Amino acid sequence: MTEPIPASVTPAAASAPAPVRPSHPLKDPRLALPLLALVALVQLPFLQILFRGPAEVTQAVPFKDSFDRDTLGNDYWSNGGLWRIVNGQLYSPGVGNNPLWLKARLPADVRIEFDARSEGADGDMKWEAFGDGRNHSTGYLFLFGAWHNRESRIAKLDEHALSEAELKAQLASIVRPYPHVAAGLDALVEGIRRPFIEAGARSDLEKLEQGRYYGRETPVVVKRTDLRVVKGRTYHVVVTRQGQDLRWELDRELALQLRDPAPLSGRGHDRFGFSSWTNDTYFDNLSISPL
Repeated sequence: MTEPIPASVTPAAASAPAPVRPSHPLKDPRLALPLLALVALVQLPFLQILFRGPAEVTQAVPFKDSFDRDTLGNDYWSNGGLWRIVNGQLYSPGVGNNPLWLKARLPADVRIEFDARSEGADGDMKWEAFGDGRNHSTGYLFLFGAWHNRESRIAKLDEHALSEAELKAQLASIVRPYPHVAAGLDALVEGIRRPFIEAGARSDLEKLEQGRYYGRETPVVVKRTDLRVVKGRTYHVVVTRQGQDLRWELDRELALQLRDPAPLSGRGHDRFGFSSWTNDTYFDNLSISPL
């Protein structure tokens, strides 16, 4: 005997199928395939960086270039910046940290010489050594009259990094007794974070004192604030690297010297490049020789 259908349910309602939920738009190949193609297209530049090999090599060291010609030729490469030769000199029209890389491998111990002149009021001449031959800030950066002619420095991997004295001062300030934060949630959060921050700072200070802080990928900086570019003056620059010691001379006078406990060299750290920020800069008489 069949049970009677409740009065509140009509026969039509009892036999109606459950509502069908619409499928996700990405399950439709007409939408998903074009979207995937667009994502792949956007990622192409990054994939190209990932899979490309080392920068091209067309020259060997020893190398000299007086730039007495009309065009740069095939021995240099840049990501941009309208580098060109003007009146027998290499001209950098304020390239915004797009170095002009020489397609030659640097030996671990090397001497690099050239002439440099800035025609801008802010100085700000730059060059890079032991970079990867493609990207800014991949080796040692030399800044002459940077930040409106206020500072000159040698910087490993990061031109904005702290010098060792600045780093020690910052770490020391962290491990000093910290003033209480205002009552409430901020105090609770700070109470949780602070022991870890202080422990890390103490550990880094200990490593600095023991000479164990700096590794191959740790930025290192030396700087001075009394060395400025004179507009229109031609400087003779000499950069030498022997072992851990990197030395920069201007007109036969020591400008800066950096001792790197973990020096950069080898694949990815074996190229030289001229650079600049916003000023018109000229370079000439490049000479590179092994030591």
